[in-house]
Amino acid sequence: MTSRTLTVGLIGLAMTGLLASCGSSGDDGTTGPADPPADVTADPTCTDGSLSGRHYILCTAGDTPDETVLVALHGRGSSAAEMQAATELDRDAAARGLAVVYPDASDGRWADDTFARPGHPAGDEDVRFLDRLIEDLRSDPRIGDEPVGMVGFSNGASMALRYAAERPDQVRAVVSVAGQLPRDAAVRPAGRVPLLEVYGMADPIRPYDTGIPDAPDRQPDGPTPTLPTQETVAAFADGADHEGPTATDPDPDDGTSVQTERWTDGAGTVAVLHTVVDGGHTWPSSHAPFTGSEGFGTVSRDLDASAEAVAFVLDAAPAGGGGGSGG
Repeated sequence: MTSRTLTVGLIGLAMTGLLASCGSSGDDGTTGPADPPADVTADPTCTDGSLSGRHYILCTAGDTPDETVLVALHGRGSSAAEMQAATELDRDAAARGLAVVYPDASDGRWADDTFARPGHPAGDEDVRFLDRLIEDLRSDPRIGDEPVGMVGFSNGASMALRYAAERPDQVRAVVSVAGQLPRDAAVRPAGRVPLLEVYGMADPIRPYDTGIPDAPDRQPDGPTPTLPTQETVAAFADGADHEGPTATDPDPDDGTSVQTERWTDGAGTVAVLHTVVDGGHTWPSSHAPFTGSEGFGTVSRDLDASAEAVAFVLDAAPAGGGGGSGG
């Protein structure tokens, strides 16, 4: 692995009461986030690496051993560096004793379903790349052997959903921001993986209510057909008890509000959906714009998607696929 230290800053604002909805103990069986080890620093240590010709950025909580890792996947046409700059997931993660890896897709996009296209003739190349990446990272003494957290934005979120669906034993929890499950029937949860879905109701790219419809003449460079947002959550919730929605609006001036729904079973939280009313195809409280994001809609400041992601992964029991049935 080649390395260079990336510029990082101090951790951002503390999580609000809204964020605590994913991070507090409750009667549903969830447990609060574990306290970070005493030697954890709020300043992540970030290095560049490569695997199978692909670049990635690994950020750890200093030299703390056996850290849980979050795999953070960028959207179509974006990059690992841009995902890091826009989300600053590593800041929140390092403060809680977690590591984050930001890998680059091979051609600027992730193969989030089994559709064959140039560079992905088998349709599962990105799933197997993520397998290798996770295995390779576990050779680093700073990275633990337990299931990972999968986090993604847009096309990267759909890839995170696909990986969680196909590898439930490898995934502690999955966080999807502006991503939907592919319509491909081969991509459905094979085991219980807690899901946090954050989605703008006014998303102009992947409509909240309809997703992206099937295209009989689908081309290799075309978008992946996706399920509506509620159907995406239902595939992971799989008949669990439903609570909500509850409405919050911490920042009345940002043009959005949030409706939160939760699904639980005897093992705890199965799924949480934050519907960002009037929110766009964006990362709430993002720190920098994604390339080409003009026209993607309003960025909500009512919740911090990065802090929510870290808290949700920490709260999830590291049981992989052992807690329930697939959809």
